[in-house]
Amino acid sequence: MTRKFATILAAAASTTMIAGTAFAETSPPLMATAQGEFDIHAGIEASSKTIATVSDGTIVPVEGCLPDGTICQVTFDGMNGYAPAGQLGVMVDGQMALLSTGPQSVTVNQIQVPGDNASKDGQGAAALTGAAAGGAAGAAVGGPVGAVLGALIGSAGVGAAAKPEPTTITWVEKHPVAPVYLDGEVATGKVIPDMVTLTPVPDSTYAYGNINDNTVFVNPDSRTIVYVVPAS
Repeated sequence: MTRKFATILAAAASTTMIAGTAFAETSPPLMATAQGEFDIHAGIEASSKTIATVSDGTIVPVEGCLPDGTICQVTFDGMNGYAPAGQLGVMVDGQMALLSTGPQSVTVNQIQVPGDNASKDGQGAAALTGAAAGGAAGAAVGGPVGAVLGALIGSAGVGAAAKPEPTTITWVEKHPVAPVYLDGEVATGKVIPDMVTLTPVPDSTYAYGNINDNTVFVNPDSRTIVYVVPAS
């Protein structure tokens, strides 16, 4: 074998190896199911432009999530944007698991905070998570788990707060959202601040959220807690 021919073979092998590596690293996006309606934003901040609204039950391709598991990059209607991990579910052992819980059996690519937000110490991620997903455990990228994001506001008269129908409670329990942590007692009559966007309950006048690990039903107009689901 001549030295020239050996060099050609080595170059071809190198090219094949590079191409093979690139192919191996390219994998289809994770498919998640929207848990409740939510907005997709152009950036990780809640104030960034809303580029689409996703309906409950919609299948959404997930390109990856931030290392703290609060925000995911998704593709919808040909557009790339950011969505709350607490409202993206995948099936694990026959049950729906939220990406914000970091299910171990699901491989999720990690993404970095976009360059235009990197100087904001992750506060944009916290804002989007709290506003669009009902919150997640971290107040900022790399921040302390369980950080308090705000406070429950005073108390408002709610009249005779009726307990939601059992089927409605069951639906909410089967579609959990990640918790947002607020100062104050979680009780009927408390008002949830505007920083937390509530998740509508289909075919119901209620919205709901997870406040301090308590599932609550809320009047979406007054943002007043009307029922706290007892811990099981």
